Amino acid sequence: MNSKNLLAVVNRIQNLPTLPEVVEKVLALVDDPETSTANLAKIISNDQALMSKVLKVVNSAYYGLPRKISTLTQATVILGFNTIKNLVLTASVFSTFGSDGVQKRFSRADFWAHSLGCATGCKILSKRIRFGLPEEAFVAGLIHDMGKVVIDQFLPQDFGAILDLVDSEKIRIIDAEKKVLGVDHTQIGQWLAEKWNLPPHLVAAIAYHHAPQFAGENKKIVAIVHLSDAIARLEHLGYGGDHQAPIIDSKSWEMLSIPEDELGEIICEIREEFDKSKVFLALDK
Repeated sequence: MNSKNLLAVVNRIQNLPTLPEVVEKVLALVDDPETSTANLAKIISNDQALMSKVLKVVNSAYYGLPRKISTLTQATVILGFNTIKNLVLTASVFSTFGSDGVQKRFSRADFWAHSLGCATGCKILSKRIRFGLPEEAFVAGLIHDMGKVVIDQFLPQDFGAILDLVDSEKIRIIDAEKKVLGVDHTQIGQWLAEKWNLPPHLVAAIAYHHAPQFAGENKKIVAIVHLSDAIARLEHLGYGGDHQAPIIDSKSWEMLSIPEDELGEIICEIREEFDKSKVFLALDK
């Protein structure tokens, strides 16, 4: 990471949003083996808006539960601590950045749809390769491009210049970002994720999804995000700012050991799951 360029950019960002206190408490509680279901539910219940969003998703077709869940305690017992934690984090990220971007050429709604497409792919691929944390992979996919939203929201003139370069020079948005800012959305996203004290595997997914060879001990989840991002772009699930065909890292493909003849079936499964996942797109409301 070019720390000098990054410092110059982030010093221009003012009033950067912080994660709500309830999210920080939830992240800490889930890591504490002494935490009870009642304790976790009580903390989330202190934020009524957040609680209603979590229950809305829990009761959606996405989870397909046989009966309606009316309390967070019930939801936690059925879905588990990590799933509830990830729902809380997801709802908070959507609420923090919302659906209204500054640059109207870059639809925030389409951006979140792309992120959701990537997240859906992450969950499906995780199950296919028996990666033990499909819900964690879902969140990693959902926030992998968070740095783009930061640039749009806090450096809108620069983001406009970036979009101009993407159109005029037919280059990837990550290359246009480097030309305009000297850094890119992965570095800015990594900086924000670390500022928010997100878990290391989520930080790695944000930082290295375009360069999975540098992911170190988190290489598997980063490879999942890398490939899911490419699938979402190729299948036009939303739009993340790139017209260019994605460059797929061959070693990531080999690591996941996905047979090529299963790819069509996987893509169909991702599309079906993506349609059910659209309830997440209402979480900024």
